[in-house]
Amino acid sequence: MDLRFFEDLGITAGITQVPDDADERRAEFVKEAAWGEYVVAPVQVHGVRVIPVNRSVLEEQGTLVQLPDCDGTVTDIPGVTLTSKHADCVPLFACDPVKGVIGLAHAGWRGTSDGIAAVLALTMIQIYGCEPRNIKVCVGPAIGRCCFEVSEDVVAEFIAKMPWCEDYIDEGKVPGKYMIDLKGINTELLKMFGVSDIRISPVCTVEDMNCYSYRRDGTTKRMLAYIRK
Repeated sequence: MDLRFFEDLGITAGITQVPDDADERRAEFVKEAAWGEYVVAPVQVHGVRVIPVNRSVLEEQGTLVQLPDCDGTVTDIPGVTLTSKHADCVPLFACDPVKGVIGLAHAGWRGTSDGIAAVLALTMIQIYGCEPRNIKVCVGPAIGRCCFEVSEDVVAEFIAKMPWCEDYIDEGKVPGKYMIDLKGINTELLKMFGVSDIRISPVCTVEDMNCYSYRRDGTTKRMLAYIRK
């Protein structure tokens, strides 16, 4: 599933579909990497840590660069493929063609409620000097508002942190259940930090059988999101 939003910028980005498995595809990226190229593999924890991938980070390991306890990465180095695993959680693909910066974040419901989209934008702005108006983001395929049903305690956590997100929450089909728009909340967070050039994938991973979905199938398999300049 290519993200043509970045195509004219010389950025390769996408997310694999069934039957591709994230680990297998990541291994292919490593095998195909030329000398001096790297594949970044975060060990995701549903948090908000975003790591700037600089030369010192890359040179500590081989072609496969494993980063513990993080859910987002950003770099301005050519030949680096940023990756993350997904099976309903929101992939956030970002680039600034002016500064030559790319970023990728994994936004589950906890990461969304804690503001990982804002952390991704702020890392690009504060560490790399990106102007918000130059940052382009694609909110990729993920569980939709139609299918992300949660209990009242999850809703309370969102509203306690972001009272404005009530606009992205509907009552569910049964009492005590609610539907949350994770794509919409992440988009709103990006806009709050001045990022306005945003595309949102209409694909719901629960409804689209071409996608792995933990909510639908309880699968342990994941799709691989990737971005490279």
